[in-house]
Amino acid sequence: MTVAFRSIICVVMVCLCGCPLGTPRDHYRPQGHQDITIAVSPKDDAILFNAAGSGGRDLYLLGLTDLKVIRIAETPDYETAPSFSPDGLRIVYTAGIPGDRADHIFTIRHDGSARTQLTDIDANDTSPRFSPDGETIVFARDKTYNWGGLAANWEPGGVICLIDADGANLRQLTSDEDFAFDPYFSADGTRIVYSTVNRRMSIPVDGSAAPQPLPGPIGAVPSYDGKTIAYSKGTYSPDLKIFMANADATSERVLTSNMGGCYRPVFTHAGDRLYFLREEWPDGYTGVPKFSLWETATDGITVRSLTDRGLFEAPLNWKPRTTP
Repeated sequence: MTVAFRSIICVVMVCLCGCPLGTPRDHYRPQGHQDITIAVSPKDDAILFNAAGSGGRDLYLLGLTDLKVIRIAETPDYETAPSFSPDGLRIVYTAGIPGDRADHIFTIRHDGSARTQLTDIDANDTSPRFSPDGETIVFARDKTYNWGGLAANWEPGGVICLIDADGANLRQLTSDEDFAFDPYFSADGTRIVYSTVNRRMSIPVDGSAAPQPLPGPIGAVPSYDGKTIAYSKGTYSPDLKIFMANADATSERVLTSNMGGCYRPVFTHAGDRLYFLREEWPDGYTGVPKFSLWETATDGITVRSLTDRGLFEAPLNWKPRTTP
């Protein structure tokens, strides 16, 4: 079962359960919707993630040297899609506020202080990421509400927008006619790389030229130096494997050949490793998916589990099984 197909099933289940979709200021999130995301710190020494918390999801940091977990944000909001600034001092993320049907973009310091809301219109904003110089944030905005009062994390995307890191100078970069999602800055910060339903694209950050197609599958994640891409590929959840290729999509190789359920790869800044999530359905596909965190070298020789699913179900109570 693909991620997109599961999203459609979740929407149908919510409709059948009688939730009043489209109520102007409601914001529904069914239990078990697969919106866990991870990011790697600039020093490659910690994993930033969202998991079970006070508002359904809170923000946490997992140290990679000691495997200790600390909570960064404990709020009644539903936090997701966090990522670091280049200096590691700030975090940008998406949050759904109780009573508000929309998701908005926030920043917070790495110690949990100085929380600042950057966007506030009636649209779902998600997948925010800093530019290489830390001055600008790119994100995807869904303005249509095709599913009623649902959060952007059902199938995040719409148009690609930019905003200054202080919340000023909001501008839309792509056309309303093209469903765009999962934006990244290029390594030099001059272009935005993103996906549409048909292909990967690239556009200058100043909008001075039309979008241009890029090689590689939709949803491919670029490395920080822009030389390689990583992506998850497969027909159903048990088939999903992590692949890596050159930036021009040549020399494709599979990194998780002996296991499935692998998706959402993220590169280390050094480019020598990938972290990814593994999804399992212990209660069958009518149950709730469970997630664990894994690591692989970019040569695919060493693949290992870092945490079991307890990290995302009860982060502050989670303990590693063995000493790292």
